[in-house]
Amino acid sequence: MTHGGRADEGASDLVGGAVITVTMLGSGSRGNAILIDGSEGTVLVDAGFGVRTLAKRFETAQRAPDDVGAVLLTHEHVDHACGAAAACDRWSWPIHATSATLAALSVQASGSPMLTVPLAERGATTVCGFSVEHAPVPHDAADCRALVLTDVRSGARAGIVLDAGHVPDGLSDFLDRLDLLVLESNHDSALLTNGPYPWPLKQRISGGQGHLSNAEAAHLAAACAHRGLRGVVLAHLSETNNTPDLALGASRDALRKAGWKRDSVSAAPQRLPLSPVRTDGGVGRPAATQLALGL
Repeated sequence: MTHGGRADEGASDLVGGAVITVTMLGSGSRGNAILIDGSEGTVLVDAGFGVRTLAKRFETAQRAPDDVGAVLLTHEHVDHACGAAAACDRWSWPIHATSATLAALSVQASGSPMLTVPLAERGATTVCGFSVEHAPVPHDAADCRALVLTDVRSGARAGIVLDAGHVPDGLSDFLDRLDLLVLESNHDSALLTNGPYPWPLKQRISGGQGHLSNAEAAHLAAACAHRGLRGVVLAHLSETNNTPDLALGASRDALRKAGWKRDSVSAAPQRLPLSPVRTDGGVGRPAATQLALGL
């Protein structure tokens, strides 16, 4: 991969046609959960729904909790981890996260999962056939992390960036040569400024430890653009301070200016799963059935 908008260089070639599949079970302030399938296994990134809601999301996506071999947590906030302990107990999922995130999780009301496995402080950790790397992102949590999952067998790579107050130096390099990118595009700056939230909450969201705006997300997406990037999924959209059209428009425009020739950009909804997005370029349609949000 090369940066600076030269998207025609550095294409990745998948080995043997292997495919990573990303299925967004839901993304936003009410909860986040992402299924990632590889050649040898499936992981769930974040478990920000209660067990009953999470089970419904699996059912609507025509998947089963038994498909999951492990959970990876980006951080301990309730919209990313409130279901981790109960889901671990019910489905015997090991929970992988940084040591600081696991420590923060242990003192929350939801409690600590039965089986926790710290991610390596440096380098990669192998989880369910993925080589998992992580990098810090600025957020008001104990140790929020961006993740890159590389399918060990094929070399296909998926990156996940959620809950970042701004784009730190080196993050685009960490996201090098991705095949799929899941990227927070939380708010439109004008809608947030003129919207109904109280001023302290507006400051938290737009400050350096809050969430990425559409413009910031679009800039990062463009920095990650290269010929081998097969798809971008925009995540954690605010239901009050954003719209899918605004988020998609910003990222599509930036990616086009960076020379990216594809149009496989989608926005994950909060209230229902988004059908699978694949490293072979396939993009499904959102599921038609709306889900109840009761925990």
